[in-house]
Amino acid sequence: MSAFLKIDTCSICHRSLPWEWVPAVLLNGKAMAGTGVWCSQLATGICPACVAAAETKRQEEKQDAERRRELIELLGGQKPYRDFTFELYQVTQGNRLAYERCKQFDPASQNIYLWGPSGVGKTHLSYAAARRCFDETLSVAIVQAGQLSRQVRMQGPEQEQAAIDGFAEADVLMLDDLGLGAHTAYSRQLLREILDARDCADRAGLIVTSPYSLDDLAATLNDDAIASRLAGLCRVTEIRGPDFRLTIRKEAP
Repeated sequence: MSAFLKIDTCSICHRSLPWEWVPAVLLNGKAMAGTGVWCSQLATGICPACVAAAETKRQEEKQDAERRRELIELLGGQKPYRDFTFELYQVTQGNRLAYERCKQFDPASQNIYLWGPSGVGKTHLSYAAARRCFDETLSVAIVQAGQLSRQVRMQGPEQEQAAIDGFAEADVLMLDDLGLGAHTAYSRQLLREILDARDCADRAGLIVTSPYSLDDLAATLNDDAIASRLAGLCRVTEIRGPDFRLTIRKEAP
């Protein structure tokens, strides 16, 4: 190896790196190509540290994009992904308690039941709480309560039980608009099974929205057991206020 000094400068960090000697690797008495020579440490003008940093950033951006895609799918589309955040929620005297409880929601120890008339922001708050849990890498399941039995029954027997277990074992389960839609013996049994399983496992993280108080829910479902179970599990919070959707429509030019 003869004396040699050549220095390259990284185009990103501007660090100066000398060329390196690559020891010869002999094959049949001859040095293989690329060995026994001086070589630059830069790849396309970039030092190894910057190459590694760029790859790390690329992987992080790829993971962020995948998580964003998963969140959009979980929430049901671009609109809830864009709109249902705590930052965009309009806080009033009638919904402040619900807002604070949802923003401080601890899925490891709390369940919450939000009830009130249409348009007061129950779904907005519950989605905002659920997406925060998703951002904390918890498993989150969101389902319209009226579609719960359909999602489970569309499966075969083994898949049906797996779907039930999925709702029962999710770190966070959000049931939206409980009490709306058809009420069958099967749908009530299914809901009781999921609630009982979560309760027996001492698993919190339940978020329920409904237009009904628990008393009215019991009457609507013709089932006191479900309302009783929810009363024992959840912090029951009423949301009062105007229908924001109608207010926005009236204010529109």
